[in-house]
Amino acid sequence: MNVAVTRIDLPWPARVAASDGTTVWCSADGRMRVYTASGAPLDGGEAVRLPELSSLAAVPATVPRTAGVPGTLPETVVVPRTFAGPPHLGSLSESPLRGTLAGTAAGRVHWLDPTGAPLAGAPFDGRVLAGGGEIWAVGAERARRLTAPGELGEPVELPGLDQCAVEGERLWWTSKQDTWLRGGPREVDLWTRERGGMTVCAGSLWISVAGGLERVSAWSGEQRRFVKVPKGPVPFLVCANGVLAGGGRDLFTLAPAAGAAVRVIRLGLKARLALVVAAGKHIWAFPADRPEALIVPL
Repeated sequence: MNVAVTRIDLPWPARVAASDGTTVWCSADGRMRVYTASGAPLDGGEAVRLPELSSLAAVPATVPRTAGVPGTLPETVVVPRTFAGPPHLGSLSESPLRGTLAGTAAGRVHWLDPTGAPLAGAPFDGRVLAGGGEIWAVGAERARRLTAPGELGEPVELPGLDQCAVEGERLWWTSKQDTWLRGGPREVDLWTRERGGMTVCAGSLWISVAGGLERVSAWSGEQRRFVKVPKGPVPFLVCANGVLAGGGRDLFTLAPAAGAAVRVIRLGLKARLALVVAAGKHIWAFPADRPEALIVPL
């Protein structure tokens, strides 16, 4: 299918990237660049220096909102960055957008401000993953939720961890030791150890396997109808505003709520993708062999 893919040049091939839905952070070799979801730079072309990150994750910020009815209590709501005023690229202590970005480097988790500059850290050997408004640090066989700058929650044991996906305070996961999916309301036998990317989207957990996608209800843990897609298993599955996207060299998209057919998006790449990130109504795909990003509108 013909899609108007936008290509933007990066100063270097991105090693890690993340988005909170409206802002995209790209990092490599201890440098960070910040963009809008549509590809406009937000940092004036200046790359912030930081530890060389091995993973990066972001979630929408929470900001206090005054209750609209006199006598009622104030509440905390998730506000996309564009609705909370212009992007603030100074100190996080001066910004209403707190705790939205984290990365890992050299055996530590780093809490980062909106420019990517480190704010706080905690020892942990692994990577960070985001989903459902939460960020988790995930190691070889253990995970801990990021609860506050410099603080990690209680460890969750994940023996033989293979793949996992974050859904708020829940962590779905599979083990290299068997074919079971764990972490939800019930354990589910996937009947295969050949598994690719995994993500939560439109009320379901999706797992890339040979020939298509296994689908498990995020509410009940029950298996749903198997969905055929052109490739599988693929290394990347992401969710962008309720649209599922995945791939390894080309992309496919699926809108479960609309019941639409699978769309295939040919990117014309010789090398496989190194990263795929959901950014609001866009997918950012990063080729492994060149310093650029491909921005795909959904």
